[in-house]
Amino acid sequence: MSIIFNKKQIKKNCEDFFALYNMTTGDIGAMCKRKITHSREVAKNSLYLAKELKLNEYDATLAWIIGYLHDFARFGQAIVTRTFKDSDRYNHAHMGAKLLFRRGMIEDIILNYDEVANEDKIVMRKAIYHHSDLVLPDNLTEREILFCDIIREADKIDIFRAITKAGYKEMYGADKAEIAKTDISPEIEMAFYNHTTADYKKRKTLADFLLAHQALFFGLDLPAARQKVLKDGYFNKMFDIKFSNPETEEKYQRMKKCLNE
Repeated sequence: MSIIFNKKQIKKNCEDFFALYNMTTGDIGAMCKRKITHSREVAKNSLYLAKELKLNEYDATLAWIIGYLHDFARFGQAIVTRTFKDSDRYNHAHMGAKLLFRRGMIEDIILNYDEVANEDKIVMRKAIYHHSDLVLPDNLTEREILFCDIIREADKIDIFRAITKAGYKEMYGADKAEIAKTDISPEIEMAFYNHTTADYKKRKTLADFLLAHQALFFGLDLPAARQKVLKDGYFNKMFDIKFSNPETEEKYQRMKKCLNE
């Protein structure tokens, strides 16, 4: 029999954790506040997708919890590295899983965590660990894949909102005019032609960072996720750029055509 999650208590415990970083100021404070909002929105998106998939109340709540927890390591990353750009030394998803499940933070969030089935402890850990991977590993169970898919798509949905709300200057360190002067790398261009998400490690130019985020749409396999993105309207606002170089602009128009198709 599945345990009963105390959503009110879990939400309070997550918010208490966020409150530690809500007191930060300056650029780091702005970064932390964006991630607090992002975590809340991804939790909502996860619950929405779970319900659209007709999951039972327990599984829908499990998806919601994963959404709330998925970026716990982002806050320490912001303070220590002053960036949200992952590296070989620091992967926020992997570190988040380590903090929560190896260091025991999860027990401070879910007070009856010891009652959770071992299968679902693994589901939570793997969903958080793999949520930002370019592709999922082949050795996941069907249930693990389900919750990985939910968090990965719930995360992508809110990235479009976060970029639009924050603006290019805050997200990329450059305004639209500066981005428009840069070129598009072949690796990012090919992602559009192949209808796949782009490898963030291949980004080289300012344009690459924006277009790699646009390419996240290719990673939305759930119909409900695509419908929500289009209905929310944030995604369409990310195409308000015209490149200075005519050849780059022509290349971008071909890429957009692939996405629209």
